[in-house]
Amino acid sequence: MNLFFCILFSIFQISYAHMGHDKELKSIPRLTDASIFQLNSTWKNQKGESIKLPDLRGKPRLLIMLYTKCETSCPLIVEDLKQISRELNSKEIEVSLFSFDSARETPKSLLDFADKRKLPSDWTLFTSDANAVAELAAALGVRYKHLQNGDYIHSNVIFFINDQGEIVTQKEGLKTSSADFIKKIKQTLKTSDELKKSSK
Repeated sequence: MNLFFCILFSIFQISYAHMGHDKELKSIPRLTDASIFQLNSTWKNQKGESIKLPDLRGKPRLLIMLYTKCETSCPLIVEDLKQISRELNSKEIEVSLFSFDSARETPKSLLDFADKRKLPSDWTLFTSDANAVAELAAALGVRYKHLQNGDYIHSNVIFFINDQGEIVTQKEGLKTSSADFIKKIKQTLKTSDELKKSSK
């Protein structure tokens, strides 16, 4: 009789555990090979806080690579990014700027750049070591070259990546039309919202 009650109690415990945790143990979508969040590099933001790339998972974002001592193309791509962000006017989208300059970039230089260029307070700027920069640039398909004077020549691309770190669309070049880029982003956000509503 005691054995029967022990078995019954064990079954009850297992059932209760499942009842208590069914909402907490939902899986998250598996990262694909195309996701930049497969990279586990560590970066510092303008506040000096360390993050790993996978920590950015969960929200779609606009993303560029630049360096803050640049006085030519980088200010122009930042202005493009500002305009695109204004036109999208979406609280869903985060904005991230990653620096090529692993040798000279610091959280302070990132903060100074954000102040100088009057960047929105919710934009995040990141710096890291040369290996992390090379990995991210390769994953995005961004080309860059470090010059002897400390400057960089590089691709000028604005990326829109989804919440899983996959490139959805991109805009290449300075002062080129943003119309198709913005249209694609809006379509993606609309589809995502519809899927969320249908799954409820």
